[in-house]
Amino acid sequence: MKLFKVSIIGMFISCVCLSGLMALDAGWEKIGESDGIVGYTRPTTRSSVDELMGIGIVEAPVAVVEAVIRDVSAQTEYIYKCKEASVVNAPGFTNTTDTVHIYNVTSMPYPVYDRDVVAKSEYTLDKASGTVRVHFEGVNTSYRSDKKKVRMPIMIGDTILVPKGPDKTEVTCIVLADPGGNLPSMVVNLFTRNLCIQTIAGIRKMVTKDKYRNVKSVVTTTAASKRTS
Repeated sequence: MKLFKVSIIGMFISCVCLSGLMALDAGWEKIGESDGIVGYTRPTTRSSVDELMGIGIVEAPVAVVEAVIRDVSAQTEYIYKCKEASVVNAPGFTNTTDTVHIYNVTSMPYPVYDRDVVAKSEYTLDKASGTVRVHFEGVNTSYRSDKKKVRMPIMIGDTILVPKGPDKTEVTCIVLADPGGNLPSMVVNLFTRNLCIQTIAGIRKMVTKDKYRNVKSVVTTTAASKRTS
């Protein structure tokens, strides 16, 4: 039994190290670590601001983590600087179980205007590995646009949930969020530096809530190869 436990620990450490090596191979630069959640950043040709990534283990099954992510109204409790989040139920937007349009407002420090975006989130499942992926991308729309907020020109990313045992999930958060306006990219990169780390830390707290922790089954059924965008 002792040898078995040592082997499991060794495998877990190897997986964490492998994730780090893969990140470095993809051009990511490690920028920090908090309670085992590692943050990375890299420049991108799609924007003047950096793309961000965080990787960390959450002590809960994939189904529980998925339940947290699907609870759109709860995003203000764990997503970094999220001020408002709601499902878009309006003409021109089609939502299904695995495709959801979300309106999101990001709080900015005074006197900068808050940022908002409408993003299409698509859930897919790799049945062989049990991995759930949520791809989200901003859509071009005037829905709830007003002069008190700046519509973000770029919001794109993925949340990837990989089972690492019956009660462990590796969560990878990848985000490219360009707030638009005249904000210097250096300031934006400093402001968003810990976005992914803090979001995963927030998910760790959310999975302990009663309404999530007893969830047993993954909701997503769309095959990974069927994603439309």
